[in-house]
Amino acid sequence: MGIFSIAPLLLVFPLIGVLFNGLVGRRFVEYNRETGEKWSGWFGSVMALSALAVAVTLLFALAGHEFHAEIVVLFDWIHVGDFYVPWAMQIDTLSVTMMLVVTGVGSLIHIYAIGYMHGDPNFSRFFTYLNLFLFFMLILVTGNNYLMLFVGWEGVGLCSFLLIGFWFDRVNAKGEAMNANAARKAFVANRVGDLAMILAMSLTFWTFKSLEFAPVFDSAVEMFESGHMVQFGAFEATLGGVLTAITALFLMGAAGKSAQIPLYVWLPDAMAGPTPVSALIHAATMVTSGIYLIVRSNVLFEIVRESGTLLPGIGISSPDLVALTGAATAVFAGLIAFTQFDIKKVLAYSTVSQLGFMIAAVGMGAYVAGMFHLITHAFFKALLFLSSGSVIHGMEHGHHHISHGHHDDHDHFDPQDMRTMGGLRHKMRTTYIVYMIGSLALAGIVPLAGFWSKDEILAHASKNPGPIFFTVYIMLTVAAFCTAFYMGRQLKMVFFGKPRHAAAEHAEESSPLMTRPLMILAALAVFGGLLNFPFFSEAAYEAAHEAHDYGINLALEHWLEHSIPSFELTEEGIVHMPHTPTWIQFDVAAISTVLAVLALLAAVFLVYRNRWQTADERDPLQSTPIWWMAVLPFDTLYMKGIIPLFNRLADFLGYTIDWDLWHNFFHERVIRDTFVGFSNFASDVLDRQGVDGLVNGAGQVARWLSGGLRLSQTGYARTYALGILLGTVALLAYFLWPAIF
Repeated sequence: MGIFSIAPLLLVFPLIGVLFNGLVGRRFVEYNRETGEKWSGWFGSVMALSALAVAVTLLFALAGHEFHAEIVVLFDWIHVGDFYVPWAMQIDTLSVTMMLVVTGVGSLIHIYAIGYMHGDPNFSRFFTYLNLFLFFMLILVTGNNYLMLFVGWEGVGLCSFLLIGFWFDRVNAKGEAMNANAARKAFVANRVGDLAMILAMSLTFWTFKSLEFAPVFDSAVEMFESGHMVQFGAFEATLGGVLTAITALFLMGAAGKSAQIPLYVWLPDAMAGPTPVSALIHAATMVTSGIYLIVRSNVLFEIVRESGTLLPGIGISSPDLVALTGAATAVFAGLIAFTQFDIKKVLAYSTVSQLGFMIAAVGMGAYVAGMFHLITHAFFKALLFLSSGSVIHGMEHGHHHISHGHHDDHDHFDPQDMRTMGGLRHKMRTTYIVYMIGSLALAGIVPLAGFWSKDEILAHASKNPGPIFFTVYIMLTVAAFCTAFYMGRQLKMVFFGKPRHAAAEHAEESSPLMTRPLMILAALAVFGGLLNFPFFSEAAYEAAHEAHDYGINLALEHWLEHSIPSFELTEEGIVHMPHTPTWIQFDVAAISTVLAVLALLAAVFLVYRNRWQTADERDPLQSTPIWWMAVLPFDTLYMKGIIPLFNRLADFLGYTIDWDLWHNFFHERVIRDTFVGFSNFASDVLDRQGVDGLVNGAGQVARWLSGGLRLSQTGYARTYALGILLGTVALLAYFLWPAIF
């Protein structure tokens, strides 16, 4: 096993951070806030950096490994009959890639949070939650079976609830507990996907008698090649049909975690949490869990695609449904972002939209392209979220300056409202520069990282035949245009023009502790495209493929091909094929780039040119038809359709089932009345009349016998002598009577 034996340290280091901050961190802070915060924050950050160091070590170890994969078994976890699940870590190219993203971006967010959360009364608790989140996220991406993945899956769901609701006691101007409500909303929405995951795992074990990735995938390939039917008692089904059900359930689970239609509604509200939470959960870690699940299960999805099995009533395969769901989410969320005034909510809907790009990519079989966009998105979206936190921090400083440190209960100033900003490029120069880089990367402007990953997805959709791929391409192209437009709108509102509030006039740049992680992320947003830099011609790619010399080109594809094989059905069965396309598609790139530039120019110089000077002024976009397209009532449908349905179900379960049936009838009448009746019987009949009567009767007999015996106790010697004489006579008579007579 060698160097791979250090893999458990990936989990140990964040867990140590949890124990330190959870047990003694608060005492350090209470004893000396300044020193205590440094100890608490930096200890949690060092634990995250230590996990990153382990991930980097595993990266180099895996690069020189013959099979590019290693299983590290820690212990036998569950072994009941045929059900065996070890607690084991799968170290392969896919898991190591996710480790690097989670620990790398997570470490920068930890360091940023030291400055951002300065002065918070629950500083150490915040870092406890951050380390705990990393712990569960690493379990999710390193487990070698679906059950371990599910443990991490549920763990990050729990941590998201804790982190989103961290400021649970805060209320808005209407008295609503925004953070607490957002945390509950995230918890409920994710439970829907979790139920689908449980059903999918149950069906997987029923079919393959295992939950470990390698046995499941090997069995699936073998069963598909042999045409094996799956038995369900007296019934049987084709493998394609069973895998269609499993993959459809996986899609529902991914929709919950990765915020896809219809379960996306929790993510925008989650912006109520602290900004480091937004960056950690919604940029690079938790929301990518669904993408990782589908990529890890690529064998099952590709077998469904090759089998030609269609979903009943829909007429498309489950992978096609994945692609269409992602594309629809990308467009829908992109349109909603047009109407947002909260700086973080724009980024939140942008995250939903970009996750749609990734889901569409993996649904089309472009697994490497989806992972490539996952990585670059982690760079520029973490950059944007943390930069927005810097903007909010600066606006809060400006508001504090004008209020002279006095809290006014009647002043409901919102530092996240872009309508109160403007002109911040002069006040927060560093934040402005890095925000501009992140925005252009997100918009897909060449040569930034977002351009290369997004173009690879669009190229895959455009260069594959069929109406599904064409539809996905059109929808993603529209979504890309929307992305560039709403980011241009945001840049204009936040950094250009004149300040629209006194807080913006007095805003100040954030501390170096907050801006330095932004610079690192900005560099990654610029150069991240080199991770999978394409060849500029098919001939160049073919030559490199023949020589197995990729150089800096397609490094990520060459790296991930060990974990993500492509499949094609031939007469010989399933054969592995190279990923396509792997060279730049100039026509697709040109169209996407031109549209992005036009959208940026339209936002900055057409729609918002010198037309938004005060916070009271109407958004110019509200006078256009696009505004009404952007406010399609899906979230309203959620609040008025889904939520009332859940409320009615909750009322039925809470009142009819729990209170009326369980409490009033079963508990009060059946259990309580039966218990009370038996207690009365035991008390009155058995105890009072039976036990007490027997004891009292025995006492009366004893008292009567003792009274009789007491008469023979006179105290005179002659009486006792007479008794002895009579006894002797009686004994003699007893023995002599038979001899005489």
